[in-house]
Amino acid sequence: MNEFDNIDDHFASYARLLTEDAAARFGALRKSSFFEPVPDEWLQRISAMAQIRTFRADVSITSQDDDMKAFYVILYGAAEAFRNGKLVGTIETGDCFGEGIFFTDGTITTSATVIADDKIVAAEFSKTVIEALQADPHAMVSMDKALLLALFKKLKGANQKIERLMLG
Repeated sequence: MNEFDNIDDHFASYARLLTEDAAARFGALRKSSFFEPVPDEWLQRISAMAQIRTFRADVSITSQDDDMKAFYVILYGAAEAFRNGKLVGTIETGDCFGEGIFFTDGTITTSATVIADDKIVAAEFSKTVIEALQADPHAMVSMDKALLLALFKKLKGANQKIERLMLG
């Protein structure tokens, strides 16, 4: 039994295609809003480093305060982020989580528990892959821009949430 068994055929076919077909995986990453600022040349290399992972509904992808082991970009589906048991955000197709792994030389813990809303296909980048990317300053120019834009989007969302709480 593999991770694609007992998942509906369309979802399993898509996940299998991304796993087995480098061009399809590149295409899925190219469509992702996170990777918009990354030039094709670098995205080809980054795409080759991605591991395609699937998660079923209600599966915890990360747990708050655990060691951060990977960075994820959701290619299909959505997840919810919980901090101390309270919903703090939604992560949609094209969004990322675990980006803190790029900003440490040592161990960093996750800030939230991320739980799949429904079935998810995600590109996973392990700590080893992140270290390989960081060793290449040319690759990191593109990744830094993508990470900064993702963090800005999250900050903007947090500011809007604070504003609603203050007005409500």
